[in-house]
Amino acid sequence: MPTEMRGLLLRQGRIADKEGFVGNQLDRPADYLELGSLPRPVPGPGQVLIKVRRAAINPSDIAFVQGFYGQARVQGQPAGFEGVGTVVESGPGLMGRLLKGRDVAFYVTPDGSGAWAEYAVTQAAVALPLKKGVPDRDAAGLIVNPVTAAAMLELVGAGDAFVFSAAASQLGKFVAGMACDQGKKMIALVRREEPVKVLKALGAAHVLNETAPDYAEELERVLATEKPMIFLDAVAGSESARVHKAMGDDARWIIYGKLDTSPAEILDPSEMIFRNKSVEGFWTTAWASKTSFLRKLRVFGEVQNRFRDGRWTTHVSAELPLEHALERLPQALAQPDGKVQILLSND
Repeated sequence: MPTEMRGLLLRQGRIADKEGFVGNQLDRPADYLELGSLPRPVPGPGQVLIKVRRAAINPSDIAFVQGFYGQARVQGQPAGFEGVGTVVESGPGLMGRLLKGRDVAFYVTPDGSGAWAEYAVTQAAVALPLKKGVPDRDAAGLIVNPVTAAAMLELVGAGDAFVFSAAASQLGKFVAGMACDQGKKMIALVRREEPVKVLKALGAAHVLNETAPDYAEELERVLATEKPMIFLDAVAGSESARVHKAMGDDARWIIYGKLDTSPAEILDPSEMIFRNKSVEGFWTTAWASKTSFLRKLRVFGEVQNRFRDGRWTTHVSAELPLEHALERLPQALAQPDGKVQILLSND
């Protein structure tokens, strides 16, 4: 096994000095990343070393490399939160030893090393053994989006309606199909007309285009009819605040992303006092740390089964070889739909 590896390394450390958020684009990736070599990491107690085949690029990655995410950057270390590969070495601990030689989908924990490299270290608890028949293009993004979809949907009661923003995303499409199968009514919010038919075909009960002239009236009508209690939101901007305000008593605004670059706001704090509304956050890593092993197995199993039988599929819009990822990244991220993935080679 080589002692050196290549990866996309962070050029800056810590969290950015200024406050802000920059959306899901990266126009000048060379300002934040460089292709370089570094020593192959060694797994510690409870950790595994993974030979990475493919890694995902998510909005959380783009925020992280620019310093606008909840985890501090380590200069000179690889970026990237999730991918797929084979466990080739383990540190002390039973779970790691059991995973050795297994293909896994994985998420990099804060004490690990980034997925945008030929090798990555993470906790064995977040290296998910793959079932036969799950393609690498699905497994590379198995946790951040699919597991998040399944975990958040558990917050919605059987037969209930819920609001979901940025529904044209890969995650939104996953949620539409799973919600329909579970008898839950998705009120999907989009900003273009093209995804409307797609989401309805996948099972969304309602799809509302925020740019349509009758959007405000249609939103009011749907909310009055369906009475959703849960708002799953990846945008966290002024329109999200208006949606939450229009919802009924006890409505929960659950934020798991920040795609809107404008400051977040609460339009009327009295809604929290007199109507018992709430604003919460959802982070899959925190969910996994607090959730029982058996419950996680059930969620992970359901997610993989949906990919194996074709109910879910990952639309990959660009595959970037590691050597050319920096130069091709801005154009790849500019595409409106689909996931961007990095292809790793360790041969």
